[in-house]
Amino acid sequence: MKTVKVAIVGAGFAANLHLKTFKRLHGVAVEVIGITSKYEESAKQFCFTYGLDPAIIHENAETLIRKADADVIDLVVPTWLHVPLAILAAENGKHVICEKPLTGYFGDPGVPIEQRENVGLIDKKIMLKKVLVDCKKIHDVFKRSSTRFCYAENWVYAPPITKAKRLLQSSRGKILEIRGGESHSGSHSKYASEWKYTGGGSLVRMGAHPYGAAIHLKIWEGMMRNGTPIYPRSITAITAKYREFLDELPSEQDYIRSRPKDVEDWSCGILTFEDNTNSVIFGSDVTLGGIENWMNIHASNVRIECKISNNNSVMAYAPTEAQFKNEYTIEKIETKAGWSHAQPDEEWMTGYPFEMQDFMECLLNDREPQSNLELAIWTTKAMYSAYLSAETGQRIEIPKGFSLD
Repeated sequence: MKTVKVAIVGAGFAANLHLKTFKRLHGVAVEVIGITSKYEESAKQFCFTYGLDPAIIHENAETLIRKADADVIDLVVPTWLHVPLAILAAENGKHVICEKPLTGYFGDPGVPIEQRENVGLIDKKIMLKKVLVDCKKIHDVFKRSSTRFCYAENWVYAPPITKAKRLLQSSRGKILEIRGGESHSGSHSKYASEWKYTGGGSLVRMGAHPYGAAIHLKIWEGMMRNGTPIYPRSITAITAKYREFLDELPSEQDYIRSRPKDVEDWSCGILTFEDNTNSVIFGSDVTLGGIENWMNIHASNVRIECKISNNNSVMAYAPTEAQFKNEYTIEKIETKAGWSHAQPDEEWMTGYPFEMQDFMECLLNDREPQSNLELAIWTTKAMYSAYLSAETGQRIEIPKGFSLD
């Protein structure tokens, strides 16, 4: 069995998810040889939880990336750190696994991030230009480098999506429309409420999944049909901040957890591709009933509905909260009373083991992953073009390169 040595930057939710996934791989062993976190206690707890030697803890990300004897740097850090740390890793000859989204606009880098205010009110054209600069910077560095960029867009690897691709390949039908979205009743994280930390609201935080999957499907379709990828061409979008009038409701009428400050909590984009087909993408922080990840594909001779979550593989009923209080059912559910979509293996259904399997095999066999830097850049350009469209009320041409000119 071959071994890949991994150094992890971050010790939060996503880091735990990645570590658990590493243990499910076959034909390859993952050895965690380094970790760092903004909070040393988090890194120590991470090591304790997974039986790792605390001696692998590094003081900071820069030291770990430069000095750790790692094959790959796993970036599970806030989005505003993705590009600078990925570039540092490539410059030090290390592959990168990077969580979604790739990057965003986070305000004036000359001001400490904690002191930035109302970043979400900045002109979206300024945001898009800055994002394009970051995309070009990371594109150029990895083009020169011999290292791989693995974009952790797990929807690309979710079993419902991979099955849909096999069905489409069998039917040879043309994809005419893709509808998809991610929704729930709001993030528990205080950082999700401010643009300076997340680079946007529901459009970026949640829309990144369906945007990425839809773009992947059309690129894949073009390659399958005639060897030419089909890229996004333009987008029209709208966003909303429903919290503004929910605050006036009495508590028994408001079960939405979302508390946005300068970000949106609902979005819808119509993404048009080079072949004039379309994808309708939703991202919502105002949807009750647990997390909902879905993608429906309408082709010329077939129709495929993908329920990533929630799905009815296990339906569980309880008369009160008490019966299931000690057992997980589904992410972001408001109550465990009544019927629940109790997911038997949420990580498997959302594609995480297959994602990491592909990444490790790519690094060992020197090939591109299915979810790569190209997909990360196109997804980012589409989402920030969507923000500009929502602000101006106009359809926006998505830049083919890295400039609006």
